[in-house]
Amino acid sequence: MHKLGLLVVGVMWVLMGWHGVAVAQSGAMDRIDAIQLLSENDNQQALEQLQAMGATLDAATPYAVRREYLDALITVQVDAAKMEAAQATIAALSKLAQDNRDDIGVVLATSKSASIMALSGKTDAAIAQLISIEATALRTADAHALWRFYLTLGSAQLTVGRFEAAQESALKSLQYAKERAAHAQTSHLRSLNLLGNVYMAMLNWNKALEVIDDALVVVDAVGSSKLKGTLYLNQGAAFASLGRAKESVAAYEKALKIGGESGMVGLQGTALNNIGDSYLISKDYPKAEVFSRQAMVKFKEAGELGGVATAQSNIGFALMGQGRIHEGVAEVRAAIRLSQEMGAKTDQEGILGELGRMYEQAGLYREAVATIREQQVLTEQLFRADREKSVATLQAQFDAVQRQKQIELLARENSLKDAEISNRRLQQIITLLGAVVTVMAGIFVFLLYRRVRKTNLKLREANKQLEFHAVRDPLTGLYNRRSFFELMKGRTSNANGTRREDEIPDGLMILDIDHFKNINDTLGHAGGDAVLVEISKRLRATVRDTDMVMRWGGEEFLIFSPKANAAHLKSLAQRVLHAIGATPIAVGDRMMPITVTGGFLSLPFSGLSEVDCNWEKAMQIADMALYLGKVNGRNRAYGLNRLLAPFELVMPVLERDITAALKANMVELVEVIGPVADAQTVEPPLENAG
Repeated sequence: MHKLGLLVVGVMWVLMGWHGVAVAQSGAMDRIDAIQLLSENDNQQALEQLQAMGATLDAATPYAVRREYLDALITVQVDAAKMEAAQATIAALSKLAQDNRDDIGVVLATSKSASIMALSGKTDAAIAQLISIEATALRTADAHALWRFYLTLGSAQLTVGRFEAAQESALKSLQYAKERAAHAQTSHLRSLNLLGNVYMAMLNWNKALEVIDDALVVVDAVGSSKLKGTLYLNQGAAFASLGRAKESVAAYEKALKIGGESGMVGLQGTALNNIGDSYLISKDYPKAEVFSRQAMVKFKEAGELGGVATAQSNIGFALMGQGRIHEGVAEVRAAIRLSQEMGAKTDQEGILGELGRMYEQAGLYREAVATIREQQVLTEQLFRADREKSVATLQAQFDAVQRQKQIELLARENSLKDAEISNRRLQQIITLLGAVVTVMAGIFVFLLYRRVRKTNLKLREANKQLEFHAVRDPLTGLYNRRSFFELMKGRTSNANGTRREDEIPDGLMILDIDHFKNINDTLGHAGGDAVLVEISKRLRATVRDTDMVMRWGGEEFLIFSPKANAAHLKSLAQRVLHAIGATPIAVGDRMMPITVTGGFLSLPFSGLSEVDCNWEKAMQIADMALYLGKVNGRNRAYGLNRLLAPFELVMPVLERDITAALKANMVELVEVIGPVADAQTVEPPLENAG
């Protein structure tokens, strides 16, 4: 036979063999896809089918099939709370990927490993592990690997309170979800769910509900009970924060039912815990204890330590609500220690805030003040660390983008060189094929250009949101705590500088809304938000243009008044108390009499240098004056004018107990009483002072 004929026959045999392998591989991939779809509704059945399929795979099975199989098996094992088995499967996937020098497999294995680390409380380590392979993930240019990477990274960043970074990761995961060849809709929904969680963490409840509602419309078409249950959990949380208690419990019960039917232990635990939390809000403490204990059992079964800490803290609050204070505090403190061990500072800070409120509800004001002090220290650390990490993350992202551009240019250059060599060898045989490749390359470049353009637009939008949230509170539009830290940084650096004795000092005034917990309990969180917005408007209208009004956190506000002597500060306190307390606030069809309590002093304080008494100490003293006002009846402001004894004698006492310093006549106190509301024109004040 002619040599050309032999060549043609040989090529045909190769093509037929390749076709057979491709068909077998395609069939295996289709089976794995079908099992993944099954896992969205029956996780246990999916696990059994994957285990049966695993017995049929061996070293001769195509690598892509084995990688896809192990990736699917890990997801199903985690949802079934089989963490040890999942970790063994991750190790197998990692070794397989390394043996085949496959970056996609390495990224998938690392992402799954980081996800389990975060569930077990090692969130910071999980983030570090993910950041270390970000360049590898980008180099793969694989939509599935990049989607999984940024979804896992965003969830971990959200857990430790890095909200801006979590939002950016969620947006990136959304982008790659749309580009996936398979399971694009399911991936899109999981990314939407993460984005909704980010909005809830940033207290943007209405935006979170919009995202969740959009996802619920699509989830039935996808046919995923697993996703539907998670979305109902988040919907319930958003409803609860907006004061829509019945809708909240109904959503949680739907999630609990789905968790039981699909065998998802973690979902059941979260639903039970959230129902218990709803009973805490309504002060049905016995029921809250029952559901929280059931949730703790489920979280332990699922190996979710973060859930264990949350459920244990709720058990403690339920016990305190039933009058079992000592027993309840022991449970709450155990939960705080567990959160601290996991590095979950956001959870720790929230638990401390609720513990302070429970102490106050029980009339234990000294313990309440000490707990809130503890919370404030942690809050300051959290915001400072978040600011520093955000800057570092943005720089790392910029560097990663630059590296990716260099990689793409090198890849294109190498592709062109390979094409030249191939064209020289096969120019006469594949002229037509070369033309087709050229056309396809043009289409590829065009699509790549469109993708990069869309990505840049999304990044610009995310950066605008980052810039706003960096300096403003999303609910009230006031400056936030970080803005004040930035302002004080310059002051701290100049603390050793000279200051004229006749120079007018600045003023600090911290304010707290009276009975705000009862406002939330009575009017719901939506009503509480309306009160916060109205008070913000009144404060802005009351202060000078040069003054800076900030939402310090929760129901607390801070006013920084440059060049404000003692007389001006007292006058400012009178105007603020009158502006808020003299006129009731309209919430729906109700007129609510709202008052605030405040503490104020000058900075520098009493002529001291800011080396001896910096702004942080001044804030602490002002806060103590505020709580003195709370104890003495609220609707008033206390200011400290000056020291009446040497600094070395006064400060140790003042920093520990302001009441003792006053009794010892060590400081000069100024009292400003707020207006008395007209009982005939407004509703009676809320009961159960908080």
